[in-house]
Amino acid sequence: MILTLGLAMVVLALIFVVASVSAVQIERKQLLAMADAAALDAATRIDAAAYYASGSGEVEVSDATVRAAVGQYVASHRVALGLERARMGEPTGSPDGRTARVTLVTVADLPLVPWFLEEMGAGVPLRVTTTARAG
Repeated sequence: MILTLGLAMVVLALIFVVASVSAVQIERKQLLAMADAAALDAATRIDAAAYYASGSGEVEVSDATVRAAVGQYVASHRVALGLERARMGEPTGSPDGRTARVTLVTVADLPLVPWFLEEMGAGVPLRVTTTARAG
């Protein structure tokens, strides 16, 4: 009887751990998809002043246009995507004038053991970085 109860507790703990890790992984994948979409949106927003000043016909993005596009994208899509606590992180910008680099951060909650996280902080921090090339 005691061994059966012990085994049941171990199996239940494993189920909680697997479900919690899966939930965090799913939230990370959603955050990565949001970062990819934000980077693509940012890469399509050219810096008009730099574009006309260079005269080369090359599409150029700047740190300011990337940060503005990502800020707008995150603000308008985070609730719909279920990532209410997602925000822009560093580094976000354009390292070379042709690439939009986007970093998003959030905190994932463990759905089955929230009491455990209350003692440790508030959740599992997640950070993703992705890039998209302009033009």
